[in-house]
Amino acid sequence: MRSLALGAGFVTVGLLAGCGGGHGERGAASPSGPAATAAAGGSCKVHSVAKPLGQPRAGSSVALAKLGDKNVALVADEDGRAIQIVDLATNKEIGSTALDGAPAQVMVTTDGRILALLRDRSRMQVLEAESATSLVARCSVVTPAEPVGLAASPDDASILVTSGWGRTLTVYESAALGHSYQVALPREPRSVVVSDDGATAFVSHAVGSVLSTVDLKKPDHATRAVPVTGQEPGMRAALRSRRKELAQMTASLTAEQIAMFEKSFQRTERASCQGFALAKSVAPAGRILAPQVFVDPGTPEQRPEGYGNANTATESPSVAVFDEGTGEPFESSLTVQRGLDWRGEKTARDHREECLLPRAAIVDPRSRLLLVSCFGIDNVVAYDAAAADPQAAERRRWVVGSGPSGIAVDPEQPRAYVWSQFDRTLSVLPLGGPDLVDDKGAAPQAVVKVALAPLANKVPTDIALGRIVFHSAGDSRISKDGRACASCHPDGRDDAITWATPEGPRRSIMLAGRAATAAPYAWSGATKTLDAHLHMTFDRLDGTGLKSLELEGLVAYVSNMRPPVPQQDAKAGDPKVARGAQIFGSKETGCSSCHSGAKFSDGAVHDVKSRTDADRGATFKTPTLHFVGGTGPYFHDGRYKSLHDLLRDIDGKMGHTKHLSETDLDSLESYLRTL
Repeated sequence: MRSLALGAGFVTVGLLAGCGGGHGERGAASPSGPAATAAAGGSCKVHSVAKPLGQPRAGSSVALAKLGDKNVALVADEDGRAIQIVDLATNKEIGSTALDGAPAQVMVTTDGRILALLRDRSRMQVLEAESATSLVARCSVVTPAEPVGLAASPDDASILVTSGWGRTLTVYESAALGHSYQVALPREPRSVVVSDDGATAFVSHAVGSVLSTVDLKKPDHATRAVPVTGQEPGMRAALRSRRKELAQMTASLTAEQIAMFEKSFQRTERASCQGFALAKSVAPAGRILAPQVFVDPGTPEQRPEGYGNANTATESPSVAVFDEGTGEPFESSLTVQRGLDWRGEKTARDHREECLLPRAAIVDPRSRLLLVSCFGIDNVVAYDAAAADPQAAERRRWVVGSGPSGIAVDPEQPRAYVWSQFDRTLSVLPLGGPDLVDDKGAAPQAVVKVALAPLANKVPTDIALGRIVFHSAGDSRISKDGRACASCHPDGRDDAITWATPEGPRRSIMLAGRAATAAPYAWSGATKTLDAHLHMTFDRLDGTGLKSLELEGLVAYVSNMRPPVPQQDAKAGDPKVARGAQIFGSKETGCSSCHSGAKFSDGAVHDVKSRTDADRGATFKTPTLHFVGGTGPYFHDGRYKSLHDLLRDIDGKMGHTKHLSETDLDSLESYLRTL
């Protein structure tokens, strides 16, 4: 099958919901040391006619360049496994270069190299432009698993690559792409930008409620996960005051009482997710802009009728603003905008569809607008990039093609180019003219859509339709509050959130590479087929439900979602992994008695003594262990942030590990990460 534009993953809370915490996993990569940089197929030096059009120094699924005497758009076509070339003067496709993998992003360096991240091959390919219509691959560089984000330092001395499944930032010396180092990051890193002084890299995360900063200058390349959570208007000031009062009372309170107060404070915070995009402000400079979504998953101790809190907006769009110097977010940009009243009805503020699946962002230096592409509603939304809270300063909107995954701004003309993978169109947005939208919420000037040539090997029709449905935000058939399937399953993964549900607290589960063989579904194993599980999910989200072709398409798409990386067998040459496999299969630990067979699951329900007060039942289905090392938090209620924590606390509840030494526990964890 040809590559799909997005990966996938599977929930037991339902196929739909939101994104949040869970960034405590260990063992993603070595925090320092040489990264794999083996070049294949020749020298990485080129003599290219390519020059970047403007100097964004950041990757995207569309990049503008001068190839000889032509200004062109270079499109990273994941479905076509190619880079497509479009002439900006004629809006015609003039060339196509096949690649050895599915490109996530493309970038043109100042020395004329064209870099493409091959997401499914874990490689960065270097291409040379021989003419305006012809690109030639010169070499490729090995990266950690699933490269998805690309940037260059301001002095062009370094190339930075984020790897989503590999959970790393790799920094390559630009000239030869030989020497490099890498640092471990929290789960699902995506976009990367570098501060103006070249000292700090900022990395967004699709899940986890954090933004990472990496010191690029000091030898230890220290990383920091900056918490990013939202609060209702006025709540932060109230909490600061309440914490100050609590500090004065500490002497008269027990540790349990203090912990109870802290937990109540935390419940006022909204987790953040959908952190796929980053952009740098132009004026004022020194700010990093991060489109995202705030999520209210409800109170785990309660059992609502649906998923989350029925009395508040489950998801609220946001644009967080970070100071380049301190790495801290501006509090004014972390305010949760009210979208629903106490009855769950939309307020006057929410008269247009909201951007709940932001995927790409860039600042236009001419208009100083932040442009954000939004899956599901297929819009590009423009915000005032200089505003303290850009989300509250929307200026324009444009309707574009389905699945807008990348944006590039033309520095020579007031226009932007948006690549939409799902319907294979390149939209040309007019950036001049009136600042504000008209009464219907649409930009007065027309958008030009350039259709690229159809693929020789098309994405099957049912899967293509299902992909659109999976990302449909604001569809009342799926949910009442605007959530899409991709809201709980960004890139088909899990959102790292534990939701309040009618059955009790339930964490989302990854879909990619799992859904087709996951029956029976849900943590309770109550639904036997995927379409039956979808009907139950739509009902709990207050959606009216899908029928016929769209439901069949959604089932086909979810069932065929490709895993983030090819599944790996345990490495026989690694003694630690081999020892871990032996421990896993031993009668003493009992791991394989339930996690058995090709699926590493017996498909049965068991009582592993994990029931909480809010759980309706005490038995839970054995989840598959495929790709378990890249998911989390763990257990049905997400009580364990990492595999490390789980393996050291489950003795007698699920298998037996108390007798294992720390070395053997590490070996067992290493083995699990290969599944």
